[in-house]
Amino acid sequence: MQGISNGPGRTVVDSHAHVWALDPEKYPWQPTMGYTPSGPAEPVTLLAAMDGAGVGHAVLVQPSVYGTDHRLMLETVQAYPDRFLPIGLVDPADPGGGTAAAALVKEARCVGLRVNLSLDPERAAVQADAQGWAQLEALAVPICLRATPAHHQLVKTILTRHRGTRFVVDHLGLPETGQPAATTARLTELSGFDNCWLKIAGLSRFSTSAAPYPDVLPVLQAALDVFGPSRMLWGSDFPFVDPDIGYEAPIRAIESIPALRPADVDRLLGGTAHELWGAP
Repeated sequence: MQGISNGPGRTVVDSHAHVWALDPEKYPWQPTMGYTPSGPAEPVTLLAAMDGAGVGHAVLVQPSVYGTDHRLMLETVQAYPDRFLPIGLVDPADPGGGTAAAALVKEARCVGLRVNLSLDPERAAVQADAQGWAQLEALAVPICLRATPAHHQLVKTILTRHRGTRFVVDHLGLPETGQPAATTARLTELSGFDNCWLKIAGLSRFSTSAAPYPDVLPVLQAALDVFGPSRMLWGSDFPFVDPDIGYEAPIRAIESIPALRPADVDRLLGGTAHELWGAP
């Protein structure tokens, strides 16, 4: 697929999903973030969930469980080119990281890249200061950042140094449960960078209540107030979806936000994604 089509009516795009296979002999685990799956994340299961929720396309983000072994994700995209687009995982501090990133974009046709800031503070600081960012920036694709609240200052440094790159902060910046004021303050600071977008992925992981996640909605509304729908986008975080209600629960939660106009909902569920990922 050469991009996401926004034809007549709403085209819903899942901007953050993962796939993997419980087959470590063929696809060995490389748990770079300390997580090894115990349950499946099959492409056919994701497709069935997308079809049931009316989601046309999904952006597959290389999962940390495979490190830089992108085979399964790229095989999935090749098998379903009309439904999936890939985002490759890179580390600007790795020797050869820039070369690997160029291959992902130019040869594997990844529409974006992702950098997982290390949970080790010293390593994360090295990543933020790495020379490899210049090579990533030259590729002119959006770069997703998996960053925790502890990385906030590093994220601001990256955004400041690389103004020509579009960055997407994943998972609302992984906010701490029960600390809406601190989360809102961080997001307000990030919104001041016009090269920063915000991804709503995995609402259920930040909530202590059932869908539509009323304890998260104030933070989401605060983010919308400062970023606006044109710089925010939804992703399911499949397979990490609400086990009781399922894949479409966060879609319904977004649609239920009282202050959002239909055009704003369309931006969050597809329009912003189209602008970011619409062309390799």
